[in-house]
Amino acid sequence: MTQRYLDVGDTTLFVDDRGPAHAPALLYAHGGPGMSCWDFMHEQGDRLAADLRVVGVDQRGLLRSGPVGTRPLTAARIVADFEAVRTALGIDAWAVLGHSGGGAYALDYALAHPDAVAAAVFDCPCWDADSTDRHRLPVTADLLERYGHLDEAARCRELATTPRRLTAEDRCHEPMQALDDHYQEMFFADAGVAAAFDAARKESGLGEESWDRGRHHLPLMADMYVDRRPLLARLTVPSLVVHGRGDLVVTPDMLDRYAADVPEGKVHVFERSAHFPCHEEPDEYAAVLSSFLREHAR
Repeated sequence: MTQRYLDVGDTTLFVDDRGPAHAPALLYAHGGPGMSCWDFMHEQGDRLAADLRVVGVDQRGLLRSGPVGTRPLTAARIVADFEAVRTALGIDAWAVLGHSGGGAYALDYALAHPDAVAAAVFDCPCWDADSTDRHRLPVTADLLERYGHLDEAARCRELATTPRRLTAEDRCHEPMQALDDHYQEMFFADAGVAAAFDAARKESGLGEESWDRGRHHLPLMADMYVDRRPLLARLTVPSLVVHGRGDLVVTPDMLDRYAADVPEGKVHVFERSAHFPCHEEPDEYAAVLSSFLREHAR
């Protein structure tokens, strides 16, 4: 394992680079906005590095990376940073794995740089936050009612039936915060795994101030409401969608569009998982990804 900081011009990016240097390479694009590569690399980095070169990057402004910079933060800048990392590491082409909101960046990257991206894996992707919110808000409302947060539940149901498209200005994430200790029930099928996930972060040695840097990516919330489903038909590289059976981020509409517009695309469902199959079914997850990437990455 090699951990380093790469200069990309106006900031530095933290890079976690594991596996044989000449193995097929995989870039992990985390979601959020405002997460990091830490939890994925902690759980899957060494598993996948048995067959692949796995590169995790904390996006600019987050956790261990440098500041956002002076220019506006956009999805295009995130993609440009991915290309800068690839060039700096001397990798001719690699596969990209995008989780959640990172699934949007992975799609953007594959379309913008088809010669650099050999294959794409979309893990519980969010290709349109309006679709995600309308799918998730009623479930969130049920949870809020169960725990006595009736006003927040009513707000979720109101937002879910809004006749116009939802936007970042609707702040659909805010009512969820009332779930507090029950928040992870929306994202994990197994409460024990959720508790282990939270405990691992606390034991990471990274302070709350570092984790709180996630707020630097709030300007990217608006980009999540750009509907990328029409872009799927332009995807030319081999691709795989993976998601937990209980995931509330990738929606039936997104999966239907992927099946229709990417007829050669593959889908794998993790039956005992929700939004984090890499944590809930880690061995099966690594096996599924390794099998696909050994065939298609380079």
